[in-house]
Amino acid sequence: MNVSVPLRAVTFDFWNTIARVPSGTMTEARRRAVLAACAEGEAGVDPKLVAAALEEVAMRWERSWGEGVHLHPRQGGEILVRALGVEDALGEIVIEAFLEAGRSVEMEFAPDIRPALEALRNRGMRIGIVCDVGFSGGALLRDLLGREGLIEHFDGWAFSDETGHYKPAPQAFEAALASLRARPQEAIHVGDLRRTDIAGAAALGMRTARYRGMHDDAGPGPEAEFVVDSHLELVALTE
Repeated sequence: MNVSVPLRAVTFDFWNTIARVPSGTMTEARRRAVLAACAEGEAGVDPKLVAAALEEVAMRWERSWGEGVHLHPRQGGEILVRALGVEDALGEIVIEAFLEAGRSVEMEFAPDIRPALEALRNRGMRIGIVCDVGFSGGALLRDLLGREGLIEHFDGWAFSDETGHYKPAPQAFEAALASLRARPQEAIHVGDLRRTDIAGAAALGMRTARYRGMHDDAGPGPEAEFVVDSHLELVALTE
């Protein structure tokens, strides 16, 4: 990449950029986990009520995310238990089951992500993640990266449940850049969404690449400087 300021860092979105799960898989895992928690607490909760409550929580998150108003995963759990009418000790068990359900889901990692990360590190790049987590928080996602043997490639993070900000807010990217000790003009952000990943990073002065290997976004927002189908293409962009 021919830039006046050499690149020192690469930040990645997580969902649909590093990994994804089949549509509906996470919701089903949460449904099973919540029903099991209710059964453990001997609470006779109608499965239809659980499904409706999970849908309500998902809609609340989508609205908050679209408006840029942060909804912490714990708040989502609290909305859930209120909708179910469970409280006290059982409520805590249900919230924990809801928040931890993602650990049981098998994720599909992007093709070539492992060799691309290795190649970027060999070039001396510092690598981070900027992620709007939904209800699977940063601690859980770090554990999943560790389970996959990828955690060692990352030097910094900005998970929304830890920063309190969704992309495209500048604070989401600034937290990652601070952890990588890089200025915006020294970094390129890779993500799948124009509205959040590309618009947010570009507004801060970062270079941008839209990865469409898992999701080819046609939503609103600017196009990235580079559009890639394989993470290995990123290696050439850092030359």
